[in-house]
This record gives sequence, C-alpha cells and structure tokens, in this order.
Amino acid sequence: MNNKLNFRFGMYNPATDSIIVNTGENSILVICCKQCNSSVIFDDPNDIVYLYWLAEESPLLYAKLALRENGLQDYVDAMNIIN
Repeated sequence: MNNKLNFRFGMYNPATDSIIVNTGENSILVICCKQCNSSVIFDDPNDIVYLYWLAEESPLLYAKLALRENGLQDYVDAMNIIN
C-alpha cells in the first residue's frame, strides 16, 4: 500500500495524537496513533513509550511502519530485544 506513496514531510500533532504526512502536491495522509497503537500487543504496558517516542521523533518512520502489516508490532518487539 505505502509503496506508491511519496512521503515528503511528516509531523506529529500531539493535540490530535496523529501523524500528518505530506504525500505529494495537495495530498496529505493522517494516521491516528491511538488507533494504530491499539493493535500492538505489549509485553509490558509501559512499552507504549516506544511508539510515542517514534511518533514524536520520527513521524515518517512511524507512518511507514503503521501502514505495513505488523510494522509497529515488529518495531516494539525489536525495541524489547535491544533494551
């Protein structure tokens, strides 16, 4: 799905808990973090911090992972292995 999107610019909006991505001329994509995060299974409920950090610090990566099947889950699982 996201292979056809051109991610030019992205930012996290804390007021709406969403990622707003410019995908081209006059085109944006809005990703609701609460909805995406709810599909992730956490070993420890505090692991949600990994996704909030990702959304705030790397919104384009968050968007790409959110659009990939199991992308956010794989990210959280990897962070648990690293930490």
